[in-house]
Amino acid sequence: MEAYSQLDLGNPCLPRSSIVVLQCKAMPKNKKFRGPARTNKAGGLNPAQQKKETLLVVANNCMTMAVKPLLALSLALTTLQLHVFITDGFSASTVQKRSGRNSFLQKQQQPHSYKRTPKHIILSPDELHNLAISLSERRPGSKSFNRGWIQYRTAALDSIRYHLYTNLPHPADKANFEQLFFNLGVASDRGEMPSFEDAGARSGYAVEFFCRAKNLADLFADTFNSHYEFPEYWLEGLRSSPILGNKDSGDYSIVSLGGGPGFDYVSAAVATSFCSYVESLRDQGVETDNGLKLHATILDYEEGWGDLVQAMVNSTQALLDRSTPTLSCDWGGKCDITQSIFHPSNAACALLLDSTNLWVCQYCVAENAQKLQESDFIFFRELFEHAQSGTLFVLSEVHPRLWPEFYKLFHDGNCDMEEVGFNKRGRQMLLRKSSSITSSQGTKTSPTLSEKDQQLLEQFIELGKYHERKIEAGWQRQEPKIRGAKDAETSPDA
Repeated sequence: MEAYSQLDLGNPCLPRSSIVVLQCKAMPKNKKFRGPARTNKAGGLNPAQQKKETLLVVANNCMTMAVKPLLALSLALTTLQLHVFITDGFSASTVQKRSGRNSFLQKQQQPHSYKRTPKHIILSPDELHNLAISLSERRPGSKSFNRGWIQYRTAALDSIRYHLYTNLPHPADKANFEQLFFNLGVASDRGEMPSFEDAGARSGYAVEFFCRAKNLADLFADTFNSHYEFPEYWLEGLRSSPILGNKDSGDYSIVSLGGGPGFDYVSAAVATSFCSYVESLRDQGVETDNGLKLHATILDYEEGWGDLVQAMVNSTQALLDRSTPTLSCDWGGKCDITQSIFHPSNAACALLLDSTNLWVCQYCVAENAQKLQESDFIFFRELFEHAQSGTLFVLSEVHPRLWPEFYKLFHDGNCDMEEVGFNKRGRQMLLRKSSSITSSQGTKTSPTLSEKDQQLLEQFIELGKYHERKIEAGWQRQEPKIRGAKDAETSPDA
């Protein structure tokens, strides 16, 4: 057990998953460990002790060190939680789902494939309507209710995606989408926004990343799930929204920043359609009202998303109109989160400051990190400052390394946030602006942050430092390999 293996943990060019294979020498399996290993006369280990075993060690320290086998195992076990945040880019399984044989586009383009139209897809609005009624009869928060929600959400999203795919304004271009998919990873690494100009790539993005439509929907439904912990006042504000079937005196407005094809609208529609049938909510003192009006506005820097947003709205209403007749959505126009909210490019956004109840910004912060930092986050500073009291904010990102910089805004500026929290292991940042009563008192206090979220915030700071060191050392994302490309180059006909 005295043999060591050298591991350069400071190497910035580690694999994307930050897992390093370490060769260690250990005792044979048929012998018990009884202390330090004996050496032969030459000072080396006995031949029986030369057996090599492979040990996976999570490399979260940036220094060169010698690791004993047991110490290495302990290091791996104690840093598994941090490994979730250290993982950079998309995992191998994610890449395979988006651009490999398991991708949605690949399945649809395969002729005579049994995977082309999955059997569990429900295309009939009446079937979705009846399914929602049958599954929502369970007690909110129970295991059967949570299982029923997942079953309905999966069926609804699969149906909407398939309907959208058959009614796309532009055919999806698989090759251009795969290039966009790679560019999105580079953008997340470098903080520079990629181009969404290609219509075929945008269509591919809409159907391949449709799983993002469940993020906001799950957030609404998880408020009934006791396994999730949410900030107290933030949870109160979300439960009082008509999205969960609750009665409200006026209309409810949602704005999606960088909303692209309209995933956030689909999320709200699916959650509202399910909760509108939850009669057992009345047993908890919640009054339901199907006559409420909810409106979603989609804003994005790329104005080419407009026709796809309309296609998304048509597909959603075609399948859920019977459940959500009062839910509407439209394309609001251009929005640039790297400029002041009062800049001419954000005119449509500034008009919604006084009427919006929920602001959602998903997966567009990391790809604009450089310009956001250069502008000192002026867009979000002004958004948080001028939004109406009690407004809710949901920020989502693949990597939570930028959340500490957002948290500083609540101490340096006039954001006046009442509560801050994290969900989904940091992938979502939940905010609520102080209520009108607190604001009228004129006393500014620091936002509430639980001890658990404070520990996560410290991990995010370390993650940001690790990422900066890696980029400064010259790390680059590798171009995806194309099957047969090398053979085509070397062929006589090439």
